[in-house]
Amino acid sequence: MVTIDEVNDVNIPDIEGIDFVDYVNEEQLEDVMHLVQKDLSEPYSVFTYRYFLHRWPQLCILAVPSDSADKRPIGCVVCKIDVKRDDDIDAASENTDAPKVNYTGYIGMLAVETNYRRSGIGTALALRAIQRMQQMGCQSIQLETEVTNKGAMRLYEDRLGFIREELLVKYYLNWNNAYRLRLWLK
Repeated sequence: MVTIDEVNDVNIPDIEGIDFVDYVNEEQLEDVMHLVQKDLSEPYSVFTYRYFLHRWPQLCILAVPSDSADKRPIGCVVCKIDVKRDDDIDAASENTDAPKVNYTGYIGMLAVETNYRRSGIGTALALRAIQRMQQMGCQSIQLETEVTNKGAMRLYEDRLGFIREELLVKYYLNWNNAYRLRLWLK
């Protein structure tokens, strides 16, 4: 397991034959949609993808085979950052009148084509996204995953150190339950 306190200090491993590239523009939107729609149970509309990709393009990372002529991605992670002002903090105890701002990262989508799974690509994508969100000031990272998605649970809990925060009953459109997972950053 990688401890996230170490993410900024550790060189996130490269995967031989895979380049990790940033989302650039709408030309890549169809590829992202194709990857996610194949693997995740939620039918997101194009507007959901655009919401994430236009507001936080730096938090969308694509995995592309190095030898690929068309540079079509075989994996992606799509994230965002939520900002919450904590107006309930006693301003006197903080010795300031300004409300505290909390940044929470959110992993909305992570997908890797079946033929490329179990090679570390999902872990590498998640670590790159977590590192960026941490560098952008996030105190924690959240996500939801189906309780039946054993591969995702192994990745997030066993490899990355996320903890179960809440059971969301009948959370998905297919009526499957989900866990809300959180990773606390230092």
